[in-house]
Amino acid sequence: MSGWYLEQLSIEGFRGINNQGAPLILKLKPDHVNSISAPNGVGKTSIFDAIVYAITGRLQKLDEMPAAEQGSSYYLNRFHSGGIGTVGLTLRPALGGNAVTVTVTRDAQGNRSVTATGTADGPAILNELNRDFVLLDGKTFQEFIELKPLERGRSFAGLLGLKKYSTLRQTLAGISNTRSFNNHFSVTAKKAAKDSSVSVARREEGIVKEAYAALVGEVLDPTEHEAKLLAKAHSALHGIDLLKPHCDGKQFHEIDPSACIDAAKAKEGGDDREKLSQALRAETAWADASRVLPNAEDAQALIDVATARDAAMAQTRGDLFHRLFTSSEAVLLDDEWSDKTVCPTCDRVGDNSVLAHVQEKIAAFDAVEQASAEVARQWADKGWGQLLALEGLALVKGEPAELAAANASAVKGILSAELAAKLTAHVGVLTERATLNMASVAQQKLALEKALPPLLTAVVEKAEAARRLQNALKELKTARGDIAAKEAELARIERVRKFLDQSCKSFADAESKTATRRLAAIEPSCREIFKAIMYEDVVPSLKKREGSEELAIALSEFWTLQDVSAQALLSESYRNAFAISVYLAAASLYGGGAKFLVLDDVTSSFDSGHQLHLMNVIRDTFARPGVADGPQVILLSHDSVLEKLFNTNAQSGDWWHQCIQGTARTAVLPQSGAVNKVKEATLAHLDAGNTDDAAPRIRQYLEFKLQEVISKLGIAVPSDIAYRVDRQMPQNLLDAIEAQVELHSAAGKLIMDPAQVTGMNASIATIVGNYVTHWATGQTHTFTAGSLRGVMHAIDNYAACFTYEDPAGSGQKRYYRSLSRKT
Repeated sequence: MSGWYLEQLSIEGFRGINNQGAPLILKLKPDHVNSISAPNGVGKTSIFDAIVYAITGRLQKLDEMPAAEQGSSYYLNRFHSGGIGTVGLTLRPALGGNAVTVTVTRDAQGNRSVTATGTADGPAILNELNRDFVLLDGKTFQEFIELKPLERGRSFAGLLGLKKYSTLRQTLAGISNTRSFNNHFSVTAKKAAKDSSVSVARREEGIVKEAYAALVGEVLDPTEHEAKLLAKAHSALHGIDLLKPHCDGKQFHEIDPSACIDAAKAKEGGDDREKLSQALRAETAWADASRVLPNAEDAQALIDVATARDAAMAQTRGDLFHRLFTSSEAVLLDDEWSDKTVCPTCDRVGDNSVLAHVQEKIAAFDAVEQASAEVARQWADKGWGQLLALEGLALVKGEPAELAAANASAVKGILSAELAAKLTAHVGVLTERATLNMASVAQQKLALEKALPPLLTAVVEKAEAARRLQNALKELKTARGDIAAKEAELARIERVRKFLDQSCKSFADAESKTATRRLAAIEPSCREIFKAIMYEDVVPSLKKREGSEELAIALSEFWTLQDVSAQALLSESYRNAFAISVYLAAASLYGGGAKFLVLDDVTSSFDSGHQLHLMNVIRDTFARPGVADGPQVILLSHDSVLEKLFNTNAQSGDWWHQCIQGTARTAVLPQSGAVNKVKEATLAHLDAGNTDDAAPRIRQYLEFKLQEVISKLGIAVPSDIAYRVDRQMPQNLLDAIEAQVELHSAAGKLIMDPAQVTGMNASIATIVGNYVTHWATGQTHTFTAGSLRGVMHAIDNYAACFTYEDPAGSGQKRYYRSLSRKT
């Protein structure tokens, strides 16, 4: 499909449009410039909102309201009893064919449904229409100027037809971001785990040296092959006659030290031998647990880095929000979370990437991340995490295992200064207990050795040394395996990182070059449109730095100045003209499935002269039918001066204008042909005794009939009434008409007969006495259904006084050509 024109819009029960049982229907013409005007508060913005919701599925201004205000509950009209909002778009294919009506509904629970006539795919059509330049309002143009260059560049990508590429670029940048990448792959945790295994390996290497020396009786050569080490250890046990039966036919790691000790026990020694064995094991356990003991400097260093982390954390919203942001980032980076504009914590949808927003928040934690990494390094390098065994030995029953409780967080670098101080003090207590226990065990061991035969003592010591060596070799092998596995995993992650970095760079370069080319194509058209609107020696320019997403706006010429800031120098009207020029230029070159453009209140900052220039640009150089392959333009405005221009243009044959009237409580109706609908609805309310809803409609009906009389007869009115909508009140219009009737009567040129003049005055008395006076003073409680019905009758009689029967006897009425001429 090459595009769609919008032929008709139908709205009921949505935002400020109630129209229960009688939808607001606006017919639009694809081969005309279309305009819709309305006073403030009537429903013009609700029309824009309805189109936005139908195409995009959301209203950002409601979705971003505070939760307490329940923005989602304001999608539907509060006065519509059905609890369902309905928006229908009747679209005609640009290449010809049958029109398709896509109907979108939303219920009170926020459920949305999309249907289409015939075999058309409604969601697919709406997706085709969902382009950045299709729905534009004054806020969009204002933000274009005020946004930061990066946000402006990302927003503008949609106008260049590059939104998907820009989103992919942001996603790639987010994934390859060092912090995000590390979080996603838990690089810090993996490095900490590797460092911990390295510490374990160093500790076990020391134990191996000590146990080997105790068993074999020589210093271990670091270069010695493991097989030779095991052979010597086996030989040391096998060389003891008492232990030969327990060593024959076995590898060193298969020898059971406990069986060796039992053999010695069976030979001699009894209970003292068992006590010696226990003492040796206790001595070994305390020695191994105390092998890596941080000193006072290490303790202070840990407190210092924890204090630095606390200071960095104080500049953020704390660990709780850090966990929230990092968890959200992990979800957003997952392929299953395809729409990066949806927040994973609240399901709220935004126009921009939530991933980028979350990563911006996480960026504030950079200093925290660095400090945390230093805490984790200190914890691993100084062996704080290797003290869990010491804590297990030294704790008194009932005491909390503070090191064990803190270790999981400390390994990740999450440690406060307060906790660090508490832990270092705790370790100091454990160290004192270890010293006392080791001294007690050594004393007990010495006493037992003196009491036992030397041979037995030697056998037990060798067996315990063998046990210690076996355990240390096993732990060393495990630690080295963990180190190798972590290094291999980190190497794979690093290869992924390099791939993503290169991919991100290559894609960013390609996207940037494409955007720059399209921007260069837009700029000449943008300058022409700007000049045609403002007619000043000011030349806008758009600048995109190579390889960057940022889009800067500037003025290449500002009268005699060159290359100056647009934001600093341009007034509001010039800013809007700049933004509108950019958007119209982009829409004309990079249109998509939508062949129509809806502009809501885009001229509010312009004076009447520049409004005229903009309308001429749209009609003559941008939109259909002035530009055959241009888009259909639909303008929404509440500007009274612009409405007069719309009415004037509507006489040209290439412009279609409609005015709407009504209230959010009752109904909004197009004024063209709507007077009878207003009359019928008013009488229906009066029949039901509903004066509250009837009264404001009577005012609409009265104003319409008075303006109709003035327009049809060409009655002159004061200039302030002609040009100021706020002066076009019923009393002012009645006074203006009455003054002209009196003037023509005094001049002897009044076409009205005496009965019509008398009828006019009688109608005025009824209208003013029973309605206008009370309405002006706010005394609407005095209205009764009967009196208001009389007012409606008087309004019709008043208008009839300015008509004649044509042809005579036919009963058909025509307005006089003027107050002095019949035809």
